[in-house]
Amino acid sequence: MNISRFFGATNREAMRQVRLALGSDALIISNKRVSGGVEILATDQTSLPESSPAAPASPASAPSMAPRPATAPAAHAPQAAQHPAHHHPAQAAPGHHAPGPQGADLMGVIGELKGSLETRIDELLWGSQLRRSPQAVTLFQNLLRFGFSTALLRAMLKHMPEQAAARGALQWARNELVRHLPVLESEDALWQPGLALALVGPTGVGKTTTVAKLAARCVRRSGPGSLVLVTTDTYRIGAHEQLKIYGQMLRVPVHVVQDVHEMRRVIQSVRPDQTLLIDNVGISQRDRYIHEQAALLAGAGRKVERLLVLNAVSHGDTLDEVARSYAGDGGTPLRGCIVSKIDEASRLGAALDTAIRYKLPIHYVSNGQKVPENLLFLTAAELMDRALAPAQAGRTLYAPTEADLAALLSMTQPADNADAAAERRRQQILLPQLLTGSSRGDALGMDQLQAAVALQDEDPVLSEAYDLWRSRAAGDLPPAAEAIEHLRRVAHGGLDETRPGLVVHTRQSLDWQGRRGAWSGTAWFDDQGRPLAAATQQAGLADGWHTPKGAQFSAPSAADVLLAQIDTETEDAPTAVLHVFDGGSQALQRDLSARDCRWLAASSPRTRVYLDDEPCVLSAAVQPLMYQPLDAQAFWPLLSAAGLESAQPAWWAAAGQAELRTRGEPALPIRIFSLRAVDPRDGRLLKVWYAVAGMAVEPDAHRIARALLLRQECQAAWRQATPLLADAGREPLVDRAVFAAQMGLAAWRLAQDPALAPAARVAARMLGADRLAPRQAHAGLLKLYALKELLAN
Repeated sequence: MNISRFFGATNREAMRQVRLALGSDALIISNKRVSGGVEILATDQTSLPESSPAAPASPASAPSMAPRPATAPAAHAPQAAQHPAHHHPAQAAPGHHAPGPQGADLMGVIGELKGSLETRIDELLWGSQLRRSPQAVTLFQNLLRFGFSTALLRAMLKHMPEQAAARGALQWARNELVRHLPVLESEDALWQPGLALALVGPTGVGKTTTVAKLAARCVRRSGPGSLVLVTTDTYRIGAHEQLKIYGQMLRVPVHVVQDVHEMRRVIQSVRPDQTLLIDNVGISQRDRYIHEQAALLAGAGRKVERLLVLNAVSHGDTLDEVARSYAGDGGTPLRGCIVSKIDEASRLGAALDTAIRYKLPIHYVSNGQKVPENLLFLTAAELMDRALAPAQAGRTLYAPTEADLAALLSMTQPADNADAAAERRRQQILLPQLLTGSSRGDALGMDQLQAAVALQDEDPVLSEAYDLWRSRAAGDLPPAAEAIEHLRRVAHGGLDETRPGLVVHTRQSLDWQGRRGAWSGTAWFDDQGRPLAAATQQAGLADGWHTPKGAQFSAPSAADVLLAQIDTETEDAPTAVLHVFDGGSQALQRDLSARDCRWLAASSPRTRVYLDDEPCVLSAAVQPLMYQPLDAQAFWPLLSAAGLESAQPAWWAAAGQAELRTRGEPALPIRIFSLRAVDPRDGRLLKVWYAVAGMAVEPDAHRIARALLLRQECQAAWRQATPLLADAGREPLVDRAVFAAQMGLAAWRLAQDPALAPAARVAARMLGADRLAPRQAHAGLLKLYALKELLAN
């Protein structure tokens, strides 16, 4: 091989000499600045020796290593002669080849230099992206805190939209991670007849306990006669005795094997339809015995699937080393992994990161020592929500702070590109004029448009609706069950565990593609009345009733639908829940009270109750109650409560107790409420609301008044959203209902929440108005989403 040394006053001139002499396929060995210019060492791939690099050079090959005349034009000679004093005597003249080292050492140096150059270029591009996108810096820092690796984050964040705001960027990252996280499709895909499954991994990761949990699942599915347990762990004292105890409890046989011959003998005794679970001795990823264990399982005489057990408590570098060692141990390919001890881990990101990078589908996660209950089968979305839970994002000692990243980024500041700056200025001038110009000739500024996009990204209701809107536009609207489960987790994350959450249930008529029916839905609000997310949605037409769990021919009664929704939303709620609905029979209210459920029913003034053992209607029962004025901030999240903004009413509320009675049943104590809106100018009564509630509901007038108005507001918001159900589309009705419910909630919040007033103003101007009216909220929301897409591209 011939090495050529080139010298030029600048790097461009030296590279030009390389291309002229060796062509565009030249291999650059080194590039360094020397006194007076730049020196490049390069070689031509065609001059590589044909013999093996490790073999000694033969005499016949010696002539090929002799110097050859340069092919550069003679016109370059004067340029080299300009710097004669800067050349070492041993150096060849520019444009001439000089002999260099050969064989494996030289190829290794070339490979190292090439890898170093590629790494350096990648780092420069990555640093440039971080400087251009401040949100990428924040997101990079946050995901590092959650335990994800820099390698994964670099690969992912290169595709992040540059205009994304903080919450929008985190939501985008979550969706990307969910999309790439491999998980087992269903448990049925694992538990096939004749399955032979072995758990492998380092010591102490919980393999034996996990085998016992898997065995319990198998026995529950197919009975004890379908399972055989095997252990190869004869090193730890009492290890196989522990598995035998589990086997006795499950009434399944347990075999202990020490070598491949015993393994084959045991497997030959197992029926082909029986499941075989193999517990192995824990082996360090650096132990040479890891290859022997792989050979033992590969030579068992039956195909043995292997699952790697990853300890969620371990550091990310340790998990990476474990996965790399077991994936390359020479045995059968790993089928996937099980993540253990997530209850002990402060961060789950490292384990999920390893599963993504090594493409190991997660089959189960273990969250405790109890057998068999502490083994969970979770979806990719559920795993990622656990990994990104806010409680886990506390102070960490192993991730850079904002000050650290700012200091690193400030070390090199790129020069601003004049063309790019001019294009940005042009966009800042023309885009607002195009979108928000009015007949008066004024327009909003670019900073106001960007602020509006940032506000919708920061708001959970609007950002979740945006994700559904974008998914539907791409023809990939998620199934109702999946979307509702995610929205419910979002709602739970926005609740204060010390205060009760609020779930509003509504029911209204539906006209879907010429067919009439009913739409029943729920939405979550926090204790202050701020909307969090839509939840369970159901819809019924003449041909059947549609729910997230499937469709049925006959529609259940309204009471049964409401009870099902209340049970669903109460289950796994992180705090106490107050359920608010319209009307309801006395039988329903008795049922809810018997369950110790907190319920509030907006009622007719003619509802029959008993006061002091005397029957009367609800409007008469509240007359003797003591009314009290409500604080001006009682309805703070609402710009216009019950459509009475122009009147600016004074609010008065009263609470008392009464009874419900029916033949053959004991009297049911209830609370009764009345809310009045009064014109402060003349004392005229503008509107009155009545409600009854179970005794479990605290008599807090402010909270009850808020709940009553939110029920009415939610009903109105979804009434405005019903046209979304009638749009042309092929999505199932219940999938469309979830989309419409979240969009309706987002549009209502855009028009009502004072915190979103800047975004509402931008939406109104894009509609040609100065103020966003409630009836325009849906159109304004769609305009904002289109603006977000425009600024992101």
